[in-house]
Amino acid sequence: MKKFLSLSIILAVLASSLIILVVMAASGVGCLAPEQALATGTLKLYLSDAPTDAENVTGVYITIDEIQYHRDSQWITCGEFIGPQTYDLLELTGGNSTLLGELTLPSGNYTQIRFMLDIPEIGPPPSSPGCYIEFADNSTEPLFVPSGGETGYKGIGRFEVPVNGTVVVTADFDVRKAVVIAHSRYILEPTIKLIVND
Repeated sequence: MKKFLSLSIILAVLASSLIILVVMAASGVGCLAPEQALATGTLKLYLSDAPTDAENVTGVYITIDEIQYHRDSQWITCGEFIGPQTYDLLELTGGNSTLLGELTLPSGNYTQIRFMLDIPEIGPPPSSPGCYIEFADNSTEPLFVPSGGETGYKGIGRFEVPVNGTVVVTADFDVRKAVVIAHSRYILEPTIKLIVND
C-alpha cells in the first residue's frame, strides 16, 4: 500500500511539473524569443545625385533589382522593395530625390547596405544593359560596376534603426566622381555614401 501511495505521489509531482513547463513554453518564459519577435524599425531610403558638368551626357540610368542590408555577417534582401526599378540619376540633382522605399529592418546599428543592379555583362557586345549612359546624340554606352553582379553596389555610412521608429537615409550618388573611363569602358565606382537626414 505504501509503495502504491509513493508511486501516486511521484506521478502527481511529474504531472504538475509537466503542466508548469507547458505553461512556461506557451508564454515564452525561459526560452529564446522567436525571430519574428525581434524589435524592428523603419529605414526610409532615398536616392539622390550631385550635379554633373558633362554637357554631352543627358542621362545616367541604373536599374535596381534588389536592396539588401548587412546583419550578423550576412546580406538579407528587403522584401518591401520590388524590382527591377530604373532611375535616371541626372533627374535627382539640385536637391531632388526619389523614395526607394520604407524598409522594415531589425533595430540596431548598420554601416552598409547594397543595391543589386542589372549590370551589363562584358562581351561582344555587352548584354543586359540595365545600367547605361545616354548622350546628346541619343547614343548610349553601358555602365559597368566591377564585381557588381556578385557583390552589388555598396552604400557605406553609419545609421541606427530605432525600435518602432524611423531613420531617414539618402544614398548619395555623385556621377561626376563615381563614373570613370577605363580601357574605353564607363565604370561606376563600387561604393557610394549613405547620409542620415534626421
